[in-house]
Amino acid sequence: MLAGAATFDITPGYPVDLAGYVRRAKAPRDLGAPLRLTSCVLRSSDATVVIVAADLLGLGVAYANDIRTAIAEAVGCEKRNVLLSSSHSHAAPAPGMRWKLGGEFMDAPTRAEVAYEAWLPSAFVAVALAADARAQPVRVAGGVGRVNGLAVNRRERAPDGRTVLGWNPDGFVDEDVPVLRIDAEDGSAVATLVVFGCHPVVLAAEVAKAGPDFVGPLRDTVERLRGGVCLFLQGSAGNVLPLQAFHDHEGPEVGMGERLGFEAVHAVIDADPRVSSVEKLGGYGSVTPISLYRRRISAEQPEQALAVASRIVALPLLAPPTVAELDAELAVRVADLDQAVAQGDPASYTNTITYHVAWLRHTIAELRARRSPSSLEGEIWAARIGDCAIVAAPGEIFGEIGSAVRMASPAAVTLFTGYANGVLGYVATPAEYPFGGYEPAVSHRGYGHPAPFKPEVAGAIRTTALELLAVLFPERALTAGHDSSTDST
Repeated sequence: MLAGAATFDITPGYPVDLAGYVRRAKAPRDLGAPLRLTSCVLRSSDATVVIVAADLLGLGVAYANDIRTAIAEAVGCEKRNVLLSSSHSHAAPAPGMRWKLGGEFMDAPTRAEVAYEAWLPSAFVAVALAADARAQPVRVAGGVGRVNGLAVNRRERAPDGRTVLGWNPDGFVDEDVPVLRIDAEDGSAVATLVVFGCHPVVLAAEVAKAGPDFVGPLRDTVERLRGGVCLFLQGSAGNVLPLQAFHDHEGPEVGMGERLGFEAVHAVIDADPRVSSVEKLGGYGSVTPISLYRRRISAEQPEQALAVASRIVALPLLAPPTVAELDAELAVRVADLDQAVAQGDPASYTNTITYHVAWLRHTIAELRARRSPSSLEGEIWAARIGDCAIVAAPGEIFGEIGSAVRMASPAAVTLFTGYANGVLGYVATPAEYPFGGYEPAVSHRGYGHPAPFKPEVAGAIRTTALELLAVLFPERALTAGHDSSTDST
């Protein structure tokens, strides 16, 4: 197997609105931490796999597909063998998404935003080509670390019965840190792939600078300790926040990122992917004989597999409200907006109303024209790299779903990443639908869908992922099968 890795700066010019916080009222005028693309290209006699991780809130699916096509043509591989993963930093743009979520320039994109979105695909191609140009013989191994007290389930049960974003210490959170280590023949690091499922929102909207949040310090730490290029693939972070989130000043994100970086290195520090043996040398000693032993790297290394499997699946939506119901809500929202503007309320408040007005007008028009979809197509993606695997899904996936896939996977180590090859929206577990709240009841509005996904979408993603892994690991039996009890998590 050959592999190479590279980085590319994609920090936008100004003024470009950052996505992630609807309440954000100003585009940045000051430099923050750089936004980066990081890429790893792997080649074998059987396949070429391109992975590009981006410091972006997310990518529109059609936009992501165009980028994947361009990368595949440039590198010389199948489009389905290209994986794009967004870090989901809330201090980054969201190219190709349907409309803006907050910002200073809500009425129309700025000239800088149009130019950035037009330029960005070429940056993706450039970083993939650079990684491919550095390809050298490598070996791959994996490991799983664990961090305590950095993240929390965010589905807080309020005293009035509502579910809000906050702390739910009784809720599920996956604290594992799965890692892939890709090393050259001499043992030096080529790339390190790290997954952790948590929204990068240590910094709040009040920090008016672009940046990768905790992801940047994580990468810096791994690269300082191991060398090579670190790729962060955001995990199943749909219902997970940093334990201490939304700071109004820079600094707290560094501690979280460094802690994750240390754990990522710790997870694979002893997982040398090269096969070796211990040899006994001749005698050595002084007043007493001493036997000497040395570890020797084997001249013959076993072949490591490289393959991709993917499937487009239909992800059904719940029934939308009626046009009459939407018309009634629109009238109320427009009146609220008019009053807020007349009172001189700040954009941090009016943006939140505009969010609903834009969705209502779009959805009413789609329903009246009978163009409203009843399901969305999503690509579930999996790759085998040696004895390890990467599974990817195009959404803000709840932690229980990604963890269930990892626990049932036949691979020695499995990385599950959401926000992959475009983002369709939140995928909640069926158990959370009765509690309502943002993710299963409101968040679809930001993605321009007429209704949330049906509860069974979580199980469909899990089942499809495990079926793909079975194709990639035919010599191994799945450890947990497809039992319905796990599908209902």
